[in-house]
Amino acid sequence: MQRISVPEMQPFEQEGMDAVRRAAPECMVLLRNDRCVLPLQSPKRIALYGSGARHTVKGGTGSGDVNVRHFVTVEEGLRHAGVEITTAAWLAAYDDIRTQVQADFAAQLQREAKEQGVDPVFYAMWRTPPEPDYEIPLTAAGDAAVYVLARSSGEGVDRCDEAGDVRLTETEVRDIRALNSAFEDFVLVLNVGGVVDLAPVAEVATVLLMSQLGSAAEDAVADVLLGTSYPSGKLTTTWAAVSDSPSTAGFSAPDDTYYREGIYVGYRYFDIAAVTPRYRFGFGLGYTEFAVENTAVRVRGDEICVQVNVRNVGASAGKEVVQLYVSAPDGVPDQPYQELRGYAKTRELHARESEMLEITVRASDLSSFDETQSAYVFAAGTYWLRIGTSSDAANIVAGLRLERSVTVERVRAICTGGSTDGGRSCAAGVRGGCSGKGCCSHHFARCVCHRRGNAYLQHRTARCPNLRQYLVA
Repeated sequence: MQRISVPEMQPFEQEGMDAVRRAAPECMVLLRNDRCVLPLQSPKRIALYGSGARHTVKGGTGSGDVNVRHFVTVEEGLRHAGVEITTAAWLAAYDDIRTQVQADFAAQLQREAKEQGVDPVFYAMWRTPPEPDYEIPLTAAGDAAVYVLARSSGEGVDRCDEAGDVRLTETEVRDIRALNSAFEDFVLVLNVGGVVDLAPVAEVATVLLMSQLGSAAEDAVADVLLGTSYPSGKLTTTWAAVSDSPSTAGFSAPDDTYYREGIYVGYRYFDIAAVTPRYRFGFGLGYTEFAVENTAVRVRGDEICVQVNVRNVGASAGKEVVQLYVSAPDGVPDQPYQELRGYAKTRELHARESEMLEITVRASDLSSFDETQSAYVFAAGTYWLRIGTSSDAANIVAGLRLERSVTVERVRAICTGGSTDGGRSCAAGVRGGCSGKGCCSHHFARCVCHRRGNAYLQHRTARCPNLRQYLVA
């Protein structure tokens, strides 16, 4: 890491910020654009609201934070683009309320720490102040309105099913609905690091997930809103109502988080549940449309290669992400309906341009771990390959039939408890093992330890060199 010791911006700093700005639109996800509001058509005046307008969250807490000389907020980014912000009075009034709420919250933490006899610094660590409630009139005019919803999250803090976190506050719901009714061109921008429940504002037709994109990302937000750049990201998680996500039941426990859902996490759950989420895993719109066609599948050794042609059938330039999902054979225990196994992104395609993409996955990566054999087994049966642009838009393009089961990789149980050498024997893969208290944490690249049960050395003691002989397309 290069330490900065001079007040002037250095070339490598500017290069880094320029790279962030170029990459940021590719990480933004356009969730809705029902009325084709985006990109905004040359707005001169924007009514800007929401906690994220001036207090944009650039990164998560703890090690997820970003240290920079100056951080560009969404408001600054729009001003840099030449847009007049008509809501300076609203933003200033919100600042005053927010400052008071944070001061009251800090004082409360001080009192609680003193009452409990603990260090206030450690007591306040990872705690974030609540989203303030307020009564500020929405009186500003403009060519369009933008509401930036922000949430802070990250290291040391679980998301919780509360207003101001996963849920929207009553104030946020009230203002978003009012702006959506008052402005023909209204955009809800989500400055969040995880899912928020949008059910109370389901009528909003234009939603952009900017996420938390670092130091220069908010200039990039202006680029996307105004059409200088375009979003081309895809969701890395499923967005659903809190009540429809059983995995949240064990979150925010005082001492630990309990996972009771097994492998059925995220899209793996919603693929089999009689529940339709708001936005599926892998979903993301753009400012144009694409056609995925002319798919070809072949097997090379232990590699499965899928070729697909992507064509821009819209009027604007853009990029598309094609995703490969694989469904395991019936009868294989604890297998989801489908799993993402590969993806590829096109270059920038202009109207009527196309590109041939190739997605390659090792056949051996389709294996499943069998605890009874301490081995990864490629089970016999038919594996269905699906191609699409999201998890719910993936169509079968081929089936691969494995005539008999193959042991792809065998591992060896090594962490059985009773280590007397601080886990060195565990890391070395010899007799002994760990104490069951995480002694292998410094050797994580080689060993996976669990507090209960055995752990396995990530060492291939048996491997099939070529699965082509077992596969029939």
